[in-house]
Amino acid sequence: MDKGAKTAPPPSTPVRPKKSKSKAKSRIAPTQMTQIPTPEPTPEPDDVYSAYVSPLLSLSYGKKIVPFEQWSSELQPHFQITKIAEASFSEVYRLSATTTSPDGITQESVLKLIGLKTPPDAPLPSQTQARAVRDRNGQLEKELEEREEKDAFKSHVADVLSEVRLLQNLTSIPGFTIFRDLTILQGRSSSLFNAAWTKWNKARPRGKKSYFPDPSKKASYDSTQLWAVVEMQDAGTDVEKLMENGGLASVWAVWDVFWGVCASVAKAEEVCGFEHRDLHLGNICVRSSRPDADVQSPEVEEPLKRKMGFTGLETTVIDYTLSRAEIVASSSQRPTPSSSTLDVAYLDLDKDPALFQGDAQEEYQYEIYRYMRGVALYDNPLQQEPTPTVQAPRRSPRKNTHIRFEETATIPDSEDEAEAKVDVWRSFHPRTNLVWAHFLLHKLLAHLETMNAIPTASSSKHSSESANEDDEKISKKATKLYKILVHVSELLCPMALGGEGSLGGVKELVVLAIEERWLRVGDVRG
Repeated sequence: MDKGAKTAPPPSTPVRPKKSKSKAKSRIAPTQMTQIPTPEPTPEPDDVYSAYVSPLLSLSYGKKIVPFEQWSSELQPHFQITKIAEASFSEVYRLSATTTSPDGITQESVLKLIGLKTPPDAPLPSQTQARAVRDRNGQLEKELEEREEKDAFKSHVADVLSEVRLLQNLTSIPGFTIFRDLTILQGRSSSLFNAAWTKWNKARPRGKKSYFPDPSKKASYDSTQLWAVVEMQDAGTDVEKLMENGGLASVWAVWDVFWGVCASVAKAEEVCGFEHRDLHLGNICVRSSRPDADVQSPEVEEPLKRKMGFTGLETTVIDYTLSRAEIVASSSQRPTPSSSTLDVAYLDLDKDPALFQGDAQEEYQYEIYRYMRGVALYDNPLQQEPTPTVQAPRRSPRKNTHIRFEETATIPDSEDEAEAKVDVWRSFHPRTNLVWAHFLLHKLLAHLETMNAIPTASSSKHSSESANEDDEKISKKATKLYKILVHVSELLCPMALGGEGSLGGVKELVVLAIEERWLRVGDVRG
């Protein structure tokens, strides 16, 4: 599928609640008006916007800002545009070639369309008008408030830069999305993308419509709106959508998906100190390595000869918006963790408190963010600070039946604790990946139960091309695989991860799988 995104509950990431549109806002005192951009001299728009996105332009196609309409018109004759998902700060579109390649394959890419916040020194509308304004300060204040409201769910240039650097760094690791290009656009969305947005939104059920404003309405975006378009290879269908459509309904498929994700994350932990920090079902894509295979109901091949790869399902980890990794040229050049020159791409998650305030009674995923924070701050997923007042998430999936945190009294941070928090998200905490592995496996096992697909010693629910395979042995192996997954889920339980002698990262989990002969070295080498 930014790829990267979600098509159904739970939400990609708990996001900040929408700002109230109440007009009852306090006036900015005259002494504070120095914060509003001065109208004289008015900067040249090209200079303002180009300078603002210059860190991204250095990595982009053409090294310059391209008008949205021009870019779209160049795509239109050759590609079909389909909106496929939304993430917290981006929309995801599939780009499909209208003609097939010589080998008969339709070429596809995924475009992650990210709206950028307005440059802080961009002129306000009244600053570009020659006519006099009666209450100039009041007008400037009003326009500034409107701009801030529009920018609430747009991205900082620095955050997009961090994600692009992560994409570039992880592309070479098997099981991670292949980054293709970055383009910086300006202007309102084109009719081509507006139509794709409208079609997607109409197909959504009530209560799950687009979180972003209708791009066809002029008031939604300014004519100077900046966009970052990240192009990636299409990684297939996300796990969440597969499960909704009845896929991943065998222990063979669940085994391949779970260990496929673990193998990729383990490599990234080793190569660049990687933490995903948002590895929900919508951020794992699946496609088949077999030509013309059915991803929903894959055939099981050689179940008695393999330890992995039974179904041909391959996973890709996507969307690194919240991720952390060390930026290195190659694994051989990786600096030591103590190096003062260590270049780390990451997002300070404490700047977005709403991430940790979702109601886990609505969806267990919200609890995972708090588990993750417990690991980062205290090396224990079950230890956390008092939960602030919960703000309603934008979507509400299923209820949580897992461990709940005990309420604790508010204790002011000591100086040492406050100082430690400054760079807590810059540091490497590989056990956060285990928290997300726990979430993934919990969801996969629950799905098997829902689909009535838990294998038993007497069952023989499988599909094999070999007529010579012993059905009884295959059935017993399926049961064995399921029991191993249940055992692994116990190792990954937040209570277990908070105890002594627990696993230190997904890399250690994969090593354990090899030592226990659940997997072969060749299954995870890449």
